[in-house]
Amino acid sequence: MASRLLALCFDANDPDGLARFWSGALGWETADDPAGGATLLPADDTGFRIRFVPARERKSGPNRMHHDLTSGSPEDQRRTVATSLRLGARHIDIGRRPEEPHVVLADPDGHEFRLRAPARREAS
Repeated sequence: MASRLLALCFDANDPDGLARFWSGALGWETADDPAGGATLLPADDTGFRIRFVPARERKSGPNRMHHDLTSGSPEDQRRTVATSLRLGARHIDIGRRPEEPHVVLADPDGHEFRLRAPARREAS
């Protein structure tokens, strides 16, 4: 039997706060985590959860992995950026070129993520 992805886990200095941030950004529900952190449960048929586990050290360098979020329209993208900033995200500079149609932010713990231009449907 093949393995399946159960959860993406992120070290967090404030697991509950980070879960609240991502819950607001993604529209997912928060839940208690058995390891003392916080968990996000998807609001759709996404087959995995996101866990925020207590970290002993503060983040000190760039992520080796990041979230790419997309939306259905440029207006949805602008609303998602505004919501993320209101929830505690901040703009960061990673050398993005002006012609690149995405916005780069960091969540309250400093994890980078991109809000990409609306996704195009791929041909079947």
